[in-house]
Amino acid sequence: MSTGVRAGQVETALLVTDYRQRPRKRGVTLERAITEAVVAELGERGYAGVTFEGVAARAGTGKSALYRRWPDKVGMVADALSATLPDPESLSFPGVLRGDLIVYLEAIARSMLGPLGLGTRMLCGELSRHHEFAEMWEQRVVAPWTSLLTDVIADAIARGEARQGALAPECVLAGPTFLCQRFTVSGIPMTSAEIESLVDNALIPMLAFRD
Repeated sequence: MSTGVRAGQVETALLVTDYRQRPRKRGVTLERAITEAVVAELGERGYAGVTFEGVAARAGTGKSALYRRWPDKVGMVADALSATLPDPESLSFPGVLRGDLIVYLEAIARSMLGPLGLGTRMLCGELSRHHEFAEMWEQRVVAPWTSLLTDVIADAIARGEARQGALAPECVLAGPTFLCQRFTVSGIPMTSAEIESLVDNALIPMLAFRD
């Protein structure tokens, strides 16, 4: 039984779906497409499964466009995450310890939504197996956010809201570590109400100035 489609027509249809036959993206449009492709591939395949071939195909470009920018996928994934994660310097704090902690933790929780959240969750489960990327993740993501929270707590100490010992690493890292561990296990970001409960029942009692 004939379908009415000749072999030549099938070949033509296949060529139309080949990204190499589509108009090439350039400039900012290409950068955005690559970033989105890396995050999507990370969420679907994990860090080990991210390849230049897969990212290029999803972004609708050629591998050469990627190799011109990055010598390996460590830098490519790190740049994509840096471009997608919120900039810690963009946060606006009310200047009160409780409010500052809530703003900080809610910013992290928002980054756990959508493809970015899925990608970072997959990544966190693989960091111990990819030491080179783990170092990059520490430098590009963890260190800036930890530094910001350290400044928040130091300001609270200067205002007399927090005790001197509040700058101990276990105090600084307690909130974000709990938030990330909860997300890694459950896949569900903490809600605003849950973050407020964490701040009120755990972080403030631990950090607050004591007479």
